[in-house]
Amino acid sequence: MLGRARRRAWGLSGRLIASYIVVTFAVVVLAEVLVLCFQLAPVEESDQQLSRLHDLTSQTATSYAHRLAQRYPDGVPAGTVLGVSGQPARPGAVANLAPDGTLLVPAVTGSIDSGQAITAVVAIAANGTVIASSAPSRYPPGLSAGAELPVQAATAIPSGEIYLKGGNVPTRYGTVLFWMVASPDSPGTSEPLSSAPGRVAYVYVQVPWSSPWFVNPVRAWSDERHLGNTGTLLWGNLALLIVLVPVGVLFGVLASWRLVRRVRRLERATLAVADGDYAVTLPVSGRDEVGRLEANFTAMSRQLDSALAAERQRAGTDASAAERARIAREVHDAISQHLFGLRMIAAGMRRADPGNQQAQAIERISEEAVRDMQALLIELRPPCLDDAGLAPALREICASYQRLGVSVDASLDDMIVPAPVEHALLRITQEACGNAVRHGNARQLAVSMIRQDGHVELAVHDSGTGFDPAAPHPGSGLTHIRDRVAELGGTVEIDSAPGRGAALTVRVPVP
Repeated sequence: MLGRARRRAWGLSGRLIASYIVVTFAVVVLAEVLVLCFQLAPVEESDQQLSRLHDLTSQTATSYAHRLAQRYPDGVPAGTVLGVSGQPARPGAVANLAPDGTLLVPAVTGSIDSGQAITAVVAIAANGTVIASSAPSRYPPGLSAGAELPVQAATAIPSGEIYLKGGNVPTRYGTVLFWMVASPDSPGTSEPLSSAPGRVAYVYVQVPWSSPWFVNPVRAWSDERHLGNTGTLLWGNLALLIVLVPVGVLFGVLASWRLVRRVRRLERATLAVADGDYAVTLPVSGRDEVGRLEANFTAMSRQLDSALAAERQRAGTDASAAERARIAREVHDAISQHLFGLRMIAAGMRRADPGNQQAQAIERISEEAVRDMQALLIELRPPCLDDAGLAPALREICASYQRLGVSVDASLDDMIVPAPVEHALLRITQEACGNAVRHGNARQLAVSMIRQDGHVELAVHDSGTGFDPAAPHPGSGLTHIRDRVAELGGTVEIDSAPGRGAALTVRVPVP
């Protein structure tokens, strides 16, 4: 019982169920990783990065405002390019950090072909014109800042606000996060700002901004662990697995039950065939691969059964032929020799005493016995069909009877018929000729065979004593003839009467 349970556990059903569980587990894990990378972690990372960039941009704007006020107290000279020279513009990306922790803004003196936002710093006068910038080709000096800066930054200039303004807004160059701060030497909001040439009233700093859509899962898990959210994720995954594993088991059982049942039925059928039961058949339970296998298995078992039946029939026929040949040898070597000796003694007695009636009777009976024995030997040892074919084999039978002194008129058409038909017609001809000579004392035979209308017609006529077909007969020759013809689906006609010979006609269908 334990071994049977173990075989079932490691059988097809168990493996299918295990595969469903593994697939379910993999799907759950993959789904959680995707959620972590595409939804949860990017949102948290976006919030963290947004807050960090807000701090960096505000610090950078304040730092530039102090440095410009200290370095250029009388105003920024014309042609000044802000930022750090030698740094790439890196459109669409955030610049590196400077040693003081602020943004490292690149100074771009050439043209900027990209339509993406860049990290930039812009010094703005009190009247809203650009004094200097880190990208003169995009924010040229003398141009109104409101034409290039975000609306939120531009609206703060006319009001004279000195408080920090910031946000992440879309522009025609892409989404940016910006901060704008008033110069530290600007007066309060109640007093007008100086309009001296080159005097900085505001400093504007921007960085490109785009929320990440995917992050490294390892880094995302590390961030979640630092935030203390791993416990929630683990318990959520565990609860989901606890729910989905039984579902996977149930789905595996339901999905594999019918398949396993069909395979086991096929297994039992193969065991039956291995035990010698070739008559087993399987119902076709579907049009899939297993259904085709069932149909092919049934066809194979039927072919094996037919082949074995034919082999058994051939073996029986060969055994019967071998036994008949053995009996023929025994009859020829023993009984025929004794009959020949008896006939020679009777002939000698008749020649010594021509009037001895008993010697004459013995000689006559001996000659008839020898003739009957020779006819019996012909019947016991039929000609071979393998090489010659049906018509030549029947001609050989006729020639054998002619050698016994029987006149035979043979009209046999050459034809090719199935082997069972050949064998049956050969035996029927043997039986009919032997009965005519041995029992009917016939001295004339007429044997014919033709093929017409999908049938083979064999006829044997003799000039013997005849018999009553309706009367019972001690022998089984006619019974065997009728049985052979019935097996082939043919008909037998016997026309005979005492004193006028016999006519046997056999018709057998052939393809």
